[in-house]
Formats: sequence, C-alpha cells, structure tokens
Amino acid sequence: MYKIIHKQVIAQDIKKIDITAPAIAARALPGQFVMVTPVLGEHNIPMTIIDSDERRSVVSLLVHEVGSATRKLGDLSIGEGVYQMVGPLGRGAQMDKYGLVICVATGIGAAQILPICRGLKKKGNKVIGIIGAKSKKVLMLESQMRVVCDEIFITTNDGSYERKGLATGLLKELLNKYTVHRVYAIGSVEMMQAAAQMTKEKNIPLRVTLNPYMVNGLGTCGSCRVKIDGQYRLACVDGPEFDGHMVDYQDLTLRMNALEQVKWENHTPSISPKRPGFAIFGKPLWGSSKK
Repeated sequence: MYKIIHKQVIAQDIKKIDITAPAIAARALPGQFVMVTPVLGEHNIPMTIIDSDERRSVVSLLVHEVGSATRKLGDLSIGEGVYQMVGPLGRGAQMDKYGLVICVATGIGAAQILPICRGLKKKGNKVIGIIGAKSKKVLMLESQMRVVCDEIFITTNDGSYERKGLATGLLKELLNKYTVHRVYAIGSVEMMQAAAQMTKEKNIPLRVTLNPYMVNGLGTCGSCRVKIDGQYRLACVDGPEFDGHMVDYQDLTLRMNALEQVKWENHTPSISPKRPGFAIFGKPLWGSSKK
C-alpha cells in the first residue's frame, strides 16, 4: 500500500520521498505527521508530512539519515514499499489570516515549517521565511520555501551562503523593522526559546513545534511529554504545535539531553507480535516514571 514512487536527494544525508497513501493524503493538515516503520523489526520514525496530494493519493516526507531506521528508509528504492505507516497524527497547525507572519526554522525544521508557510499563504497572509543552517552543504528546501513565501532570508553559521550568523539574529532585526502579527518557529530548543523571549517582549503571538522522542505517536507511552503552562502535555496528541510563550524550555532541554544520553536511534527494541512495528520498552522512558 505504501509504495515509494519518487525519491530525491535534497542535501547531505537528506532525501525527499513520495509515498502512495490515499487515506493519509486525503486527511493530512499542515503540521501533522506520520509514524513510519521502514522494515519489519525496526522501530517507528515520526516524520512531518511536508506535502500531500489528495488527487494523486501521495504524501511527501523528508528523511534525515542519522541512524539505523532512517538509513533503512533512505535506502529503499522507487517501487518498494515501507512496512507500515500510521497517520495523520497530531493536531494541524493553528492558522488563520493574521497579516504579516514570520516563519523561522533551523536545520531539519525547514521540512516542518514548509507546509505551515504554504497553509498561511493560502489563508491570505504575507509570509516572510527565515531558514538557518550550519552551512550551505546542509541547507534544505530553499527553492520550495521561495515558492510559498513572499520573502525569504537565509543564514549559515559559517557564512558559506547568504548571510553569516544565526537565524535568531535576523529574526530580531525583522521584528524591529516590521509590524509583525505572528511568528512560527521550529528548530533547536535554544532557537525557539530565543524567539519566545523576543516575541514576548513585543507581545507578538508565537507558535512552536516541539520534537521530543516518540515511541508510537498515539499517546499511550508518555515518552513525548512536554511541560506547557505548568502542566504536562503529550506532543503526539496535544501538539506537536504549542503556544511558544507557555513552553517550559528548561524542562524540554532536560528531556532532549536525556534523549542524547540514551541514544535511542541506535537502540533496537523488541517488536510487539500483536502490533508489528510498535516497540516494547522494558524500562521506563526518561522521566516518565517520575513526573
């Protein structure tokens, strides 16, 4: 059912794949994601739907090959199918006609901000996009972002392309230059926290997309809990988009650092015989037994 019909190299270790998925393509909203199991025996990978075409029954995903599961997904050829795909999951991004909107993303966050920019443009907003990358070599989706944004700015940490510096530096300049009605930010915790501080000072609404570790994306394991306005929420069912001014970034940082220590991407869990593709973890996930 989930056959790969197109595949394209976007940047270093990053590929775009188009997969036939009629039911998902018919219901997907900007900001939603799918859980993909590339082959039997591998764990699920949460992946943002960067585009969907109901007429062709196709969804587009961006694969960042950083571990066993993502490499196996990236190695699949055109004509092959993924073992399992569940979705669309999560809530669609909050969007309406606001006026001038800035969408800022760093790294793989560009894949998540793209459909949001597209949706905001369809609502009649003026959309300014900011993409930040470590270097030109890993910059992604520039041409696609240029299509859906009225203006686009690019920053690279090493100055190898366009402007040298951080995306947040440019965001600060634009917030001082224009009357901005809303900001969307997706990327590192540090970047989103900086965006929250800037927009809160100017009383500008901020929406952020959070990417904590997820086991199945269905809200049953608690691994993707995030602290929002003093209460824990599940990114998979309550998000992944939240009010950026209500996120506890310190708690989020602790959880993301715990993820790095566990190195889940290199962990091979046992697989449920009743629900192939859904991992069984014998020990509590980081923090889940304490909070």
